[in-house]
Amino acid sequence: MSYQYPWALLIAIPFVAAIALSVRNGAAHSSRQLITALLRACVVLCIAVSLARPYSSMNSPTTGITALVDISSSMTDTQGRELLARAKALASDLNAPLRIFPFARDAATSSQSAGSYGALKNSSTHLDTSATNIENALSSLRSSNSSLAFLLSDGYESQGHALSAFSSGTIPLVFPLTTEGERESQGVSISQLEAPRVVKLQQRAEIRATLSNSSLDGTTGHLTIKHGDSDVFSRDVTIAASQDTTVTAQSDPAAEGLKPIVATFSWTDDRGSHSVSKSTWLSTEKRDKVLVLSGAPEDDRFLSQILQRQSYQLRSETSSSLGMTSLGAPSDYRAIILNNISASSIPQQFASQLPSFVRSGGGLLTIGGDKSYGLGGYIGTPLEEVLPVRLVPPHVEKKRLNVAVQLVIDKSRSMAMDERLEFAKGAAREVLNSLKDDDFIGVIGFDDVPFIALPISPVAQVRGSATDRISRLFPTKKTNLFPALDEARRGLARVNAGRKHTIVLTDGKLPDPGKYYFDLVRQMRVLGVTVSVVVVGNDADDGFLAQISELGGGSFYQTADPRNLPKIFLSDVKVASNEKSLKESSDIPVSRGPAGVLSTSLSDFPSLRGFVETLPRDTAKTELIVSEGGKSFPLLASWSVDKGKVASFTSDANGRWSAPWIQWSAINEFWSDVLETTLSASAKARANLDFDLRTWVEGGEVVVDLSIFEDIHGAPISASITQPNGESLALSFSPLNTGHYQTRIPKAVAGTYKAEVSVGEGALPEIAWDVSKELFTEQPHFKPNTSLLQQIAERSGGMVNPQLDDITKRLELQSSHKDLSQLFIHLALLFFIAELLFREMPRLVRLSFRRRFTSNG
Repeated sequence: MSYQYPWALLIAIPFVAAIALSVRNGAAHSSRQLITALLRACVVLCIAVSLARPYSSMNSPTTGITALVDISSSMTDTQGRELLARAKALASDLNAPLRIFPFARDAATSSQSAGSYGALKNSSTHLDTSATNIENALSSLRSSNSSLAFLLSDGYESQGHALSAFSSGTIPLVFPLTTEGERESQGVSISQLEAPRVVKLQQRAEIRATLSNSSLDGTTGHLTIKHGDSDVFSRDVTIAASQDTTVTAQSDPAAEGLKPIVATFSWTDDRGSHSVSKSTWLSTEKRDKVLVLSGAPEDDRFLSQILQRQSYQLRSETSSSLGMTSLGAPSDYRAIILNNISASSIPQQFASQLPSFVRSGGGLLTIGGDKSYGLGGYIGTPLEEVLPVRLVPPHVEKKRLNVAVQLVIDKSRSMAMDERLEFAKGAAREVLNSLKDDDFIGVIGFDDVPFIALPISPVAQVRGSATDRISRLFPTKKTNLFPALDEARRGLARVNAGRKHTIVLTDGKLPDPGKYYFDLVRQMRVLGVTVSVVVVGNDADDGFLAQISELGGGSFYQTADPRNLPKIFLSDVKVASNEKSLKESSDIPVSRGPAGVLSTSLSDFPSLRGFVETLPRDTAKTELIVSEGGKSFPLLASWSVDKGKVASFTSDANGRWSAPWIQWSAINEFWSDVLETTLSASAKARANLDFDLRTWVEGGEVVVDLSIFEDIHGAPISASITQPNGESLALSFSPLNTGHYQTRIPKAVAGTYKAEVSVGEGALPEIAWDVSKELFTEQPHFKPNTSLLQQIAERSGGMVNPQLDDITKRLELQSSHKDLSQLFIHLALLFFIAELLFREMPRLVRLSFRRRFTSNG
């Protein structure tokens, strides 16, 4: 008898002690008092025992133990002898008879004598040992009348489905017994190559390669582990005789997508050169591939910097490079951005595929500028029909932005040569005369320090005095451009002008070229300031000044004749007045459109200085609008086109019109959000789930076993399987229990399988695994198939390779308990009645006698 709550027995101690004490303190110790106390103690003890919940159970498998012994060709005699000896020892410790049933393709119907493993095989020649069917062996247990069974096997099954045996009826506890087989005769092998199925983007995963040496001599060779095209391990390794050596390496964090991991060990001995290999697969999350096509380098400078900070695999091309590179097909990307690029600059075949790319789920973002939409020749092209805005034919819009110009003129001693400085002064006066009253002009001379000849001022205020101020420039000292250029930046930052431009004039190489010049010019571009450079004289520029002008979005000039300076200056500051379909102003407010802002969570937006005129489409969502001349025009519009999504922004991203946006603290968030809206409808979203996927061959089929460790709320799970022959197969997973799903690939063959698993609308990373040809033949394996054996044990309640205590504990859990608490409650009641009768009987007898005596008297 056992107790569920043995501590409850302690309750009886104080009560029994009290009863004993009352007897001891009594005036007399008659036998009646002792019997009464004893009966009361029995009542208390029975109540305490009933509270402890006593029960009885039978844990010993007296009906016997069934041993299912695999005698197929994949089992070696050494394995069989070891496992049979282990089964006999466990049965002896459990004091239970062992009934042995050999099996291979078929299972024996009668038990065999418990002799040696070799004798068991010799007496079972009627069984076909060329195949293994564990399902038949397990099914035979239903009629064995055993409380537990041992499964002696390597776990490899070439026929049947072992786990299917559990769906047809109750099977007793199964305890698989297994052990390693004999090593390959080659001597050295890569017995294991382990890596996780999936690793996060730009993270490393541990790779473990185990080298096994079964020879009597140590072996030294070279081990190489490749992850994709990268060598992640390359080193000489020594393996001691009859030992294993485990080597760890780290995967390549730069790899993306599904890549093979291949370990190769090469060595040379007196028999020649040898090499062994083993492979597995690792899937790394992919970044979204985004293509940016820009009309010019200055169009892309800010946009690519913004997107490169995000988790995109970005490719940027300009119209000048498109003739020298292959873009591939639009389907190679998840989203495409057309950034102020004309239709004629996009390769014709690529452009013709854009509409079908969008309809099949691609994302498209178009950004305005002077070479986009109607200005860029989009009207009448296939691209026009998928845009969420209606295009307007080019027309002349006579509107002019005011201009702020800073002239930064070298007045070092060398500028006295050939009257260079005098011609520079004349050029400055010509620029002043060409500007309008609402424009701004400033003149800074520089030698080793800057000299502000004319602070940046409205032309209307300084037109009369500017000539005199410019004439105060005289050549002296050495050249130091940087402070003067920085002063030009500060001056232009203070004025409100539609366009801001700096012209640098010098006569030769700078004595202090360096990266800090480029940083300063980038700051100026953020402020919407462009920079041109003019070199006068025969000293050839080394390319540094040309780089400044290119980075500054301006032009580079060089002339040997200083008399050309006025013409060059005027040409560089000339403002076009006939740009088509453009709307320009110094301050164009941005407001919410009729559809509301959908593509970003931002709600306040800076003003703009220009945009391309378009009109809204009836079925598109106009999210942001700009107003000009009492009319409203789309700034940001979006819509879905079949499975894809298109967003159009009609201003630019290069700072010409969007200078206030370039300085906006939320500019990164804005462009990332807008791009993400086009990605959200394109392709299948990723399912960021914690999961584990295992595979094995069972009964001529590949079992794909999926565990998901998060709640998916009943979402359907399916898979697209690419088989070794290249054919695709669509499969659905069936739930086994919570978070556990399984599917099967029929007619399994050796080779590489790839699976794309979908959970609802999301997709898990692509998975791959190799199926060895050895699994389809009955031959010994060094490593047992513990995955299948563990599942068999879990289904029945057993475990793999148990100890004696493991078996007895599981038998106790499986045994039927008989609750004895009611019995002791009844006994307590009986003792209570007995004590009551024994104690009260004399009083009742005396009372009865008195009544009888009174009635007679």
